[in-house]
Amino acid sequence: MDSRRLLYLSFSIIFLSASLTQALDKIPGIDPGRGRDGMPGQHPHPREATPSPHQAEAKDYYRMQAGRELIIVADSKNPLYVFCYHGERKMLTTFFKTIELRVDIVGDNFHHYEGSNATEVKQKHSEASWFTFYPWRQRVFRLELYKESCVGIETASGYKVALRTRWVDFWRVVVLVGSVVLFFTASHLAHNTFFHYTTGISLGVVGSLLIVVYVVARMVPKKSGAVTLMVGGWGLTVYLLQYLWQNFVSIVKEHQAVAVGYVVVAGLVSFAVVYRYGPLTDQRSINLVQWSMQLVALLGIFFSSQYREATLGLVLVMVTYHCVPDKWKAKAQTYWRRRFPPKVRPLTEEEYIQQGNYETRRALEELRTFCHSPKCDAWKTISRLQSPQRFAEFVEGGSHLDDEAILAYESNHLTPLRDEDLLTTDDEDEVEEEQRGPT
Repeated sequence: MDSRRLLYLSFSIIFLSASLTQALDKIPGIDPGRGRDGMPGQHPHPREATPSPHQAEAKDYYRMQAGRELIIVADSKNPLYVFCYHGERKMLTTFFKTIELRVDIVGDNFHHYEGSNATEVKQKHSEASWFTFYPWRQRVFRLELYKESCVGIETASGYKVALRTRWVDFWRVVVLVGSVVLFFTASHLAHNTFFHYTTGISLGVVGSLLIVVYVVARMVPKKSGAVTLMVGGWGLTVYLLQYLWQNFVSIVKEHQAVAVGYVVVAGLVSFAVVYRYGPLTDQRSINLVQWSMQLVALLGIFFSSQYREATLGLVLVMVTYHCVPDKWKAKAQTYWRRRFPPKVRPLTEEEYIQQGNYETRRALEELRTFCHSPKCDAWKTISRLQSPQRFAEFVEGGSHLDDEAILAYESNHLTPLRDEDLLTTDDEDEVEEEQRGPT
């Protein structure tokens, strides 16, 4: 299967997955995390949640199921509540399924703890100290699909918790299809000059942004101890990257000139560096690039679903197929075509004439181009011709047929019938009917 068919197949799968995702979201119960305004986990007017007799429970542990929503009442005495999902059986129908726990809370005055069970969550909470400080807050948690996983929320405010189920996660489909396409086209992309320049410029733009963020984080005045590590080191760097990622659209809208200027300058500098060193020419370097892309593709396939056995099997099948020699693949393809020959549609007379005319003009143009190229030995070619003058006229754009050939073709193939042969009189029709006799 060539790269063009793989691209067509990937686009078709992405389009079908997006359509299926939109259709499933409209089915009641498929997306139980929707609020009254139709958005997942949001309310028209955010406010502190109030208790409900059917939703609030007098305990700190909740077993979440698809479609269940809880409103937790503000409680300063017991600020930690644990929410667990016990998982389900492994099935191929849940290959792209995703379970998310959404926390709808006002403000950032809360902490979260994740673990494989409620005991582990409470242990992390008891062992936590002021050093476990994170300048950002996570409100969406992806839970384990096939085993138990828990999330603990510690806050003195009220909030709402909902479990959202997505049978077809669009991003998982995109990652899987994109990784498969990347794996089989890595050899072609490693030799592609356009891909080389595009990748270099993209890495330059993103890499320079990371360098700027890290330098800004290091310039912050440092203190001693853990604050030095958190404020002046990687902690602030991660915080800035998290902030840029979550507010990317708003930052671009508010600072369009700065964003465009940065991309243009970083892109030009990256292009200059890539142009200076040029594309890769050493075969070993090209092989390293190809193997790196294929390794990234295999990792993307493996982590595209929580059904690790299925993704591992797919990885093994792809690696095995890639290691099979090309001559064996050609033999198998030939046997398949002989065993199941494709249906060939014969050309109509009009299509046959059109295709013949097109191929003839293309071949004549290729012949003229070859005669004008340095590869053609003009003296040797002319010495073998009976009419060099006609050939020279043809090379300069003249017709490849002379008048005699055209007249001979028209007289042999395009001679119309005379009117006398097409018309008959009434007497001749009567004579023919008498010769036939009564029926």
